[in-house]
Amino acid sequence: MAIQDFTAGQVLTAVQMDNLQANDYNQTVSTKTASYTLVAADKGTRVVMNSASATTITVNTSLFSAGDTLVLQNIGAGVCTVTAGTATVSSAGPLAIPQNGSGILYFTSAGVSIYYPSAVTATASGLTLLNTTTFTSSSAVNVSNVMLAATATNYFVVLNCIGSINAVLNMRFRENVTDKATGYDIGSLSINYTVPSLTQLGGAAQTTMRIGVLDASANTKTTTVFMNISLTNGGTTGTQTYSSVDINNGSVLYGGSMNVSCTAITGFSLIPASGNITGTVRTYSYANS
Repeated sequence: MAIQDFTAGQVLTAVQMDNLQANDYNQTVSTKTASYTLVAADKGTRVVMNSASATTITVNTSLFSAGDTLVLQNIGAGVCTVTAGTATVSSAGPLAIPQNGSGILYFTSAGVSIYYPSAVTATASGLTLLNTTTFTSSSAVNVSNVMLAATATNYFVVLNCIGSINAVLNMRFRENVTDKATGYDIGSLSINYTVPSLTQLGGAAQTTMRIGVLDASANTKTTTVFMNISLTNGGTTGTQTYSSVDINNGSVLYGGSMNVSCTAITGFSLIPASGNITGTVRTYSYANS
């Protein structure tokens, strides 16, 4: 409840005595639906913001005294920000109050306050899982509508698969749900450490991009592949690029790009060109900010 005011020699009633302790368990609450500037009567109370839009609670000087406190709370979908008007507002945390968040505003003097947040807006992870799918035998894996420029332009694809001897894996970019079948430029190095060799690969206007060879060499068993593919400029027009590293019985590094007219690249296809591949493909995005 709000602060009580008594006069010298006044005899307190039972109700007044009860009210003196009520603020310990039942604060006076005022709900605001638009940006609000604190007033002196807010001392010792709970100011609750309830707005779907972003709002502010402004703090001015000469309204409160050293030791005064009040609780600020937000129950609306719009973020409410504690804002210094003519007073100083300091905080070790953010001044933004997310939905269902709150904090205590404490005054060290009439014009200086400290805000102690009890809840803050969660920080989004920089790497977000977008899609999980699997290879089955020689069928292609199509990952559509995951590369959206509004949220991210760089992507990370992780393969954990088993391939038959000398299986070859190619990739194409997708525009919505359709593969782009032309315009791939490839420049890469193939490094095989089982039978030491270094091969330069390349070519313009290819119909697909080779991203891995599951080279079992002289072995007669299947081979495991752990492959990481980095994709850039997803969701945008113009040049799309990729690089990949696969680790199996040999080591192969490839890089390439696509230079064809497109509205936006929103996905990709992984296509076994030969052999069988089984396993999991996970696609992640890197946040733009």
